[in-house]
Amino acid sequence: MSLLDDPARLREHVAAFRAAHPRKDVRAQFGESMRALMERRPDVVAVTADLMHATGLAGLHATFADRLVNVGIAEQNMTGVAAGLAACGKLPVVCGYAAFTTLRAVEQAKVDCAYNELKVILAGLACGLSYGVGGPTHQTYEDVAIMRAIPNMIVVAPSDPVELGHALEAAADLPDATPVYLRLGRGPEHVLNRPGAPFAIGRAVRLAEGRDLCIVAHGAMVLEALLAADLLRAEGIAAEVLNMHTVKPIDRDAILEAAEHVRAMVVVEEHSVVGGLGSAVLEVLERGHAFPVARVGIEDAYPPIGPTLELREALGLSGPHIARRARDLLGDVPRTRAVRGG
Repeated sequence: MSLLDDPARLREHVAAFRAAHPRKDVRAQFGESMRALMERRPDVVAVTADLMHATGLAGLHATFADRLVNVGIAEQNMTGVAAGLAACGKLPVVCGYAAFTTLRAVEQAKVDCAYNELKVILAGLACGLSYGVGGPTHQTYEDVAIMRAIPNMIVVAPSDPVELGHALEAAADLPDATPVYLRLGRGPEHVLNRPGAPFAIGRAVRLAEGRDLCIVAHGAMVLEALLAADLLRAEGIAAEVLNMHTVKPIDRDAILEAAEHVRAMVVVEEHSVVGGLGSAVLEVLERGHAFPVARVGIEDAYPPIGPTLELREALGLSGPHIARRARDLLGDVPRTRAVRGG
């Protein structure tokens, strides 16, 4: 019996894989990364909507009281104030929940920031199902679709707390007058990157090599993609894993290069299957690549309310589910599939 079909062995294998990747609280990491950025850049101002504790900023008050702006529960004002600060030469970082930064304040993100070509970092914490117990008002599965549709908006979804720090620094150092949306989690997530891991906005990171299949993922799903690749290896399937941390501008070269040598592709995201990373990958492959692409994400319906890990498992956003989906997909693809050009 294969590993994927043996429940007892599978549970043991998955537990060992996860145990090898310690977890760290995303909010705590965001606070630490903001402290480091504010120490390095005196022009950085944090703007939040009564979420000092929830975004990890509370510990910064003693040191940076004059560079922390709390507008109260007024996310539209939060983003508008940030745009004003940017227009005055500051580098504002909006520190809010993804659900409110991208939905309640979407007009301000579009008009005040992007249209006016102002450099504002829009940090959206508690993305996806990371605040699963908050229900549909706080779960965020449409933010990537919304933000990547805004011209002059960069969209980045770091894969773990370490990459969060790299992404924040990279966003701050971008020379262009463009807003950046950082899609961040909330509670503990597994760490897979080393502190000095390479990071560049717009450049995917290949984490595993494979000639049968390519798994493309971002955010917390990168760890699940690595777990899926590990499980597929036991099935004799070699899976490449791409950490597509930047959804816009997406790394077209990495996707097209993978498409030259794999038989199929699976895109995994803790986001709606409508308009997110899967849609972005298909837009790259829309010409000349007649091979199967499976999108693993949140279907076009409201997820239930519940703890994050249980919701991910129930919705198929876990390594074993991804591996089974990939195995089934490859079962329908001839091993001699002709590779198409880009």
